[in-house]
Formats: sequence, structure tokens, C-alpha cells
Amino acid sequence: MADTLDRLVTTIAARRQAEPGSSYVASLFAKGLPKIAQKVGEEAVESVIAALSGDARALTGEAADLIFHLLVLLEAGGVPFADVLAELDRREGVSGLDEKASRTAEPRPLGTKPAGSDDGGPSLSFGSRPDTRPLIRRG
Repeated sequence: MADTLDRLVTTIAARRQAEPGSSYVASLFAKGLPKIAQKVGEEAVESVIAALSGDARALTGEAADLIFHLLVLLEAGGVPFADVLAELDRREGVSGLDEKASRTAEPRPLGTKPAGSDDGGPSLSFGSRPDTRPLIRRG
């Protein structure tokens, strides 16, 4: 399982600099972070719809799309997948409620470290609760 994800992360990084017309990954990078983030959101919604429909085959495909686009988003945001795995390791054995309560309330921009962090790597945090403002203003 980890080998598959490692190969995919490597492939995404390698295709980042390709010509947009020759690679779907390169075309996503050419469109920028907002488009990549939008694709992650679309795939997440499609995964939820597939799950609620009870269609295991559809959920499998949509979950693969979601993971793929999430890895593209991490690459675009400068967040190594290894950092995500390290965060999951850190959380192992910690109550989800306790872990959520320990998060900082202030969001940090992509590519920045939390206060007091000395690991040298970029991190991604959106605080202890999601921003509930709509992304698109209607009306």
C-alpha cells in the first residue's frame, strides 16, 4: 500500500514541470492552487455521493480520485506527504477529541510552520474549526 502512494507522490512531483498539454498533473499545476483545491472538493463530494448510494465500485473509484487530487494539492502547497504520515503517526493512540482540542485556533498559510516547531518542514493547518463562511457568494 505505501509503495503505491510513494510511487504516486514521486510521479506527481516529476510531472509538475511537464508541459500542461502532455500531462494531466502538469495541467492542474498550470491552473494553480485554487483549481487544484476545487478538484479536491469535487472529488470529496463525489466520494460522499458514491458512499451514500451504496455503490462500492463507485466509491472505490471516487476515493482513488480523491486521494490522487489530495496528493496533487499537497505537492502544490509544498507539504510533503511524509509530513502527513508523520502527523498521523503523532496522533496514533490519542483520542480524536483530545487531538482536536489541542490544535491552535489561528490558521497558518501554506508553507509555514506552527509556532515552536523546529522540524524545518512546511505544514498545513486550518485551526481547530473550519471556516464556515461560504466560498462562493450568491446573489
